[in-house]
Amino acid sequence: MTCRFSFTTAIAFLICAATATQAAEVSPPKAPSDLQVTAVGINSFKLKWKDNSKNELGWEVKASLKGGTPQHYAWIRTKDTTSYTLFTNDLPGFGLVFQLAAYNGAVDAEVVSESTPSVSVTALSPERFDPPTGLTAEAIDDGRVRLSWTDNSTAENGYLLQFKKLSAKKWDDLGTVTADLKFRLNISGMLSDETYQFRVRAFRGTKLGGFSNVAETTTKKIRAPENLQAMPDAEGSFKFKWKDRSSVEAGFELQQKVDGGKFAWQWRFGTNTNETELLKNFPLDKDIQFRIAAFYLKGEERVYSGFSDVITVRSTALSKPSTLAMNSRTDSSITVKWKDNSVRENGFEVAYRKTGSTAYSSKYAAANITTLEITGLDAGQDYDVRVRAIDQGFFSSTFSPFCPFVKFRTKDGVGGNLNPLLSVGVPFIYQVNITNTALLTEVTVTGLPEGLTYNSVSRTITGTINRDITFALTVTAKFSDGTTSVRTINVRSTAPPAIVSSFDVRNLAVAATAVVSVVGKFSDPDTTSAARFETTSGQFDIIFFPTAAPKTVDNFIDYMDAGEYDDMFFHRAPQNFVVQGGGYKYKDVGGFSKVNKFATVENEPGISNLRGTVAMAKLSGLPDSASSEWFVNVKDNSANLDFQNSGFTVFGRVPTKGMIVVDKIRDLPVGNYNVTIGADTQFLEDLPVDAPSAPATLNPAKLVKVLSSGPAPILTYEVISSNPAIATATLSGTNITITGVTVGTVTIQVKAIDLDGNSVIQNFSVTVS
Repeated sequence: MTCRFSFTTAIAFLICAATATQAAEVSPPKAPSDLQVTAVGINSFKLKWKDNSKNELGWEVKASLKGGTPQHYAWIRTKDTTSYTLFTNDLPGFGLVFQLAAYNGAVDAEVVSESTPSVSVTALSPERFDPPTGLTAEAIDDGRVRLSWTDNSTAENGYLLQFKKLSAKKWDDLGTVTADLKFRLNISGMLSDETYQFRVRAFRGTKLGGFSNVAETTTKKIRAPENLQAMPDAEGSFKFKWKDRSSVEAGFELQQKVDGGKFAWQWRFGTNTNETELLKNFPLDKDIQFRIAAFYLKGEERVYSGFSDVITVRSTALSKPSTLAMNSRTDSSITVKWKDNSVRENGFEVAYRKTGSTAYSSKYAAANITTLEITGLDAGQDYDVRVRAIDQGFFSSTFSPFCPFVKFRTKDGVGGNLNPLLSVGVPFIYQVNITNTALLTEVTVTGLPEGLTYNSVSRTITGTINRDITFALTVTAKFSDGTTSVRTINVRSTAPPAIVSSFDVRNLAVAATAVVSVVGKFSDPDTTSAARFETTSGQFDIIFFPTAAPKTVDNFIDYMDAGEYDDMFFHRAPQNFVVQGGGYKYKDVGGFSKVNKFATVENEPGISNLRGTVAMAKLSGLPDSASSEWFVNVKDNSANLDFQNSGFTVFGRVPTKGMIVVDKIRDLPVGNYNVTIGADTQFLEDLPVDAPSAPATLNPAKLVKVLSSGPAPILTYEVISSNPAIATATLSGTNITITGVTVGTVTIQVKAIDLDGNSVIQNFSVTVS
């Protein structure tokens, strides 16, 4: 491309005398139209036009002095623009002619459209360099100000803008703008709720004109976001969107409120944010209220806008487990497995029930564990099993839905009641129960005491025992499919209540009353004293053995009478071994403390540590070191505890009904915790926690505590009138109140019930006349 330069005394233009070789593959763009040119100074011109092309890369400006033919003057290398301010040499009062064309193609190989018609304009004259006037400042929003002024100069290259806070003494430069006839500028970057002053002056090269008047305005307070939206996703996660209405914010703060609490900070986001990625770990399966505010920084202080409107959205629940299946089974257990679909759970609840039952029992697994053995089941029985995930909080827990229950069956074996009671002096008949006799090949029974025999044909154990005794039998059943079932049957002797003396026959008038005492009428031969414990998991009794362990029983009662076992918590429950207490207390006022210890008690071994028996804890290697701590055997520990450390003293037993409560404590999750007692720290291992899973930090509200302890009634009573229309009978404590109603004779039945549930009945006659 060959170019030459031509100069006049007034203006210099680049005149292109030759055209470049055009690239055949590039088509010329569509020509612009409606060209307007306005002189804004002695050397500056404002061009505006209509863009009719969709593929231009820029624009060619052609110009000449009035009367000449416009030639190439400049390239505007910006596409899609429709205005441009052009600077020339000083041409005060000169007339000029302009044309405009669009171009595309490479530099120095431009393909140019047709030019617009010529537009004539005269440069401003004479030269003026007067200060601007009429400067005004208007706050548009919380960070923008609109400046307007009158341009009184024709020779300026542009204007210098300055500003300062009202309280400041020094003016700062805000920037420059090019020359124009009319100014209406939006200035950004101001602080919210701040008063500013502005002034303007013209410049030409290094020459500065006079200042305009000072304009003042106060920006608006930072504006709150609008249209907050929360989109729930899996397991308590959300995405958020909102409309940003501020131009000054440094960021945004999202707050949440749950369950009627207070709004609390949850997340912060940076400037110009109006939507988020997926945010996790919100409360699960809850109606959550959200609001959002903008803020800017004033020094180190955050200054907040108002909040958006509050929205309420329900979060999703934990993802429930799936694909529940059986991993293995025995005659007393089922091991199940499942698929973990949650990323938030910190445990699982495995609920099971015997098919046909209504209530479920539960066992628990830790986070990310997907197998669990359910023990203590009956042989040859169907069980419904289901699983759900748990998110264990400090004060409450959230659960996923249960997966659908699946039916599983234990292997066949020895079933029925494995803890029968034997009444002293009463013929004992026990049927060994086999769940599938069709496959049975052999049943053997070992451990029978003198006085009892086993009949292999009828599979019954019979005989009479005339002494207190507790023993364990081992029953082994073999089946033709190769299965062998071995079960321990714990037999405990007990004596039913006995009648000591008879009630007298009673006579009374109509509407008259008589009070009859049951005191001295009955006795319980195998129980002389007992204790009752009310716990946060339920009630259980301990029947004492004062003959076999008199010192130990007295020691235990001393602690109980002194109130040392009130507020006690069970501090140890090793898996399927014992449930232990008597060492530590907790009160809301005062916190943790130790049970005050009395003198140690002499060891009194002799009764076997079978399931349900209660024994004293002691220090290793010190047989006579027992003091306040005691435990309930939750399985047959005789092989170990009857011999270790000279044998552990059994001083009582928990009746069958109470063992339901003890087993409930046994099945709770356990954790290891350091607790502060005064100035000391005590490490408690295998501490049972009344929660779906043991939390990392111990919550005292989840301890299994003794609410009260004291003597238990040896016998309780029930009374029934054979005909309440003749006489009624009501019981209050140990007194029966009989009221005559009409003439006649009735029988009053009095039932005495011991702590094992055994009973005896005595009747007496009442005549109303």
